[in-house]
Amino acid sequence: MNESELIIRDAVESDAVAINSLLVQLGYADIGVETTTRKILDHRRPGYLLLVGEWQGTVIAFIALHWYDLLHYHDKSGRITSFCVDENHRSHGFGLALLTAAERFLFSQGCVRVEVTSNLGRTRAHTFYLGNGYQEVSRHFVKKRH
Repeated sequence: MNESELIIRDAVESDAVAINSLLVQLGYADIGVETTTRKILDHRRPGYLLLVGEWQGTVIAFIALHWYDLLHYHDKSGRITSFCVDENHRSHGFGLALLTAAERFLFSQGCVRVEVTSNLGRTRAHTFYLGNGYQEVSRHFVKKRH
């Protein structure tokens, strides 16, 4: 794959089916195309962006971004809130191209760091992030509402 072959663009409502399918590949329940469409629209708010990677006319990846101020940093922090490359297109450079575009965008928004949370079982993803300059620097704790 040549990075120039991957078209990286803002997600639009018609991408909902592809994005929903990628979320299912990540192991998330099928939230449905209607909800995915709403979430695409939600990512047009200030401080949010949803990009897709399109290859040969098909959306094969997405990356969701959020940037914000933290009380304990002078500048903004960027966060990758969700990221997936279609399982049939992994390890071909598509993820790196999308990650690089996302980082460039977040740094252009004044972010001084980019963080990503990854499920403990996603060891290939961990290797990918570590191989691209990310460091494991904290633990992430979650409490769900009952």
